[in-house]
Amino acid sequence: MTFGYLQNPDPNNLELFTKIYFFIRLKHLKKIYNNNIMSATTMSAIKNRLKPNDIVYTPPQIVDIMINYCEYKDQSVLDPCLGKGAFFDKLKEPKSWCEIDKGIDFFLNNDKVSLIIGNPPYSILDKWLSHTYEICSKFCYIIGMYSLTTPRLKKMEENGFYISKMMLINVPTWFQRSYIIVCEKLETRPKNIVFDFKYMGNKCLYCNQSAGGMTGHCKRKMNDIVCRY
Repeated sequence: MTFGYLQNPDPNNLELFTKIYFFIRLKHLKKIYNNNIMSATTMSAIKNRLKPNDIVYTPPQIVDIMINYCEYKDQSVLDPCLGKGAFFDKLKEPKSWCEIDKGIDFFLNNDKVSLIIGNPPYSILDKWLSHTYEICSKFCYIIGMYSLTTPRLKKMEENGFYISKMMLINVPTWFQRSYIIVCEKLETRPKNIVFDFKYMGNKCLYCNQSAGGMTGHCKRKMNDIVCRY
């Protein structure tokens, strides 16, 4: 529907102004509809990526914090995603690892251990947590703060696991803050949960240069092996 050029319209022509109003309203609604369709399509494409980017390298300082935070001693322990060995190399025997790229699938590993520690892949976190519940009595994971949702906490408790400790922490080269959570298989929910926070500054934990997009700053991302400037 178009009206062409309207010059000096009659202010008393109610029918004309009614048509103009509904024409403008229709275009506005159509724009909203198209934007919503685009957003839904984009979100669906992101959610259903064939090869989601789950390779995240954990800085040594974060690994040390996690190992100390979960009070690891010498119990049997599993590193579920070996990667470059950031966690595994700092663990004691008895220890084991999984790594899909090396042919050892975490989901096919049913050996029971006392502790699992690592940085789980975000795109399959629910499935990952479900298998974690089956093969250990305690785990320590670092996950994005927005990934710690109430449905996941509910599922966790349904499987007899409860958060006993949690720490809010920032990794300067990661895109969001994270929680380090320590979860244990318990009979009942603990009366108190230990909560901590740790600020790691704004410098890359690998090269000690300021992290960010400015010239000369480290532009390393979560899945980068080396720093970039």
